[in-house]
Amino acid sequence: MQQKLEKGVAHSLNIHGYSFQYAVLKAANIYFNESRSPWAFEVSEFPVAVNDSSTHIDFILRNKNEPFYFIGECKRADPALSNWCFIKAPYVSRNISSGERIVREVVCLDPGDKNSQPKIGLDWIERSKDIYRLAFEVKSEGKGNGKFGRGQINEATTQVLRGLNGLINFFVAHFEKNKRLALGRYTRSYSRVAFMPVIFTTAKLWVSDIDLSTADLENGNIDVSVIQLEPKDWVFYHHNQSPNIKHSFGDLEEIEGLSDALYLDYTRSIPIVSSTGIQSFLSDNFWDFPEDWNFYQLTK
Repeated sequence: MQQKLEKGVAHSLNIHGYSFQYAVLKAANIYFNESRSPWAFEVSEFPVAVNDSSTHIDFILRNKNEPFYFIGECKRADPALSNWCFIKAPYVSRNISSGERIVREVVCLDPGDKNSQPKIGLDWIERSKDIYRLAFEVKSEGKGNGKFGRGQINEATTQVLRGLNGLINFFVAHFEKNKRLALGRYTRSYSRVAFMPVIFTTAKLWVSDIDLSTADLENGNIDVSVIQLEPKDWVFYHHNQSPNIKHSFGDLEEIEGLSDALYLDYTRSIPIVSSTGIQSFLSDNFWDFPEDWNFYQLTK
């Protein structure tokens, strides 16, 4: 009886992803303690709310170089659909010609102004052609566990963005209550905090640079012979978040077109990291130089 119960407990822990979540945290902690990563464990299962919807963030990592937080969401992929494939979108915006910007969201405050209100903005670090916008789960040889299925990527993306926006709500509410942001000073004389959502998964990640616009207009199909998949340890995924999971802060009255609205209000960069890519992701030089990020203010 006890052995059957123990097996049931192990099954529940595994299928709900708790085992994977804490294994990822352990790995991140080891890399930080060994100085292979600037990302320190901050807290797990942090409760947040956005638009009357409550959730818990799996865990939050903080960069040792600045107040910069990773909002971590762990997704144990269904073994039957454990290949996640990412494709570039050939048309995103008429204003984009040299690649999309990698962005993180920012809350900041001018400490020299006693009447200053929190400002919401975006930091961007560079343009990259290696950003993917289309994502699919593809069948593998594993046997499904009956709980998950297609839509795993969308589910994880929605959850991590809900956590991102809920944490921004938390920081703004903290200021309104305490008249200061819950963070330290920054080199530009602003008190500020930056956020980026990250998905960690057991899935294998694949990318293709296939140009979807070459599809046959008569039948709408792409030639399978031109799809060449390449394995990746982690990828940058751009997702346009839905208004119902977004925080309510921001002022886009001066936008010049729908492209501005798409990028400033909705598009967010989400690194998706496989279990084999945790160290290379956390130790990437993207995260070592805070001064390399460029600030774009959304609120006045």
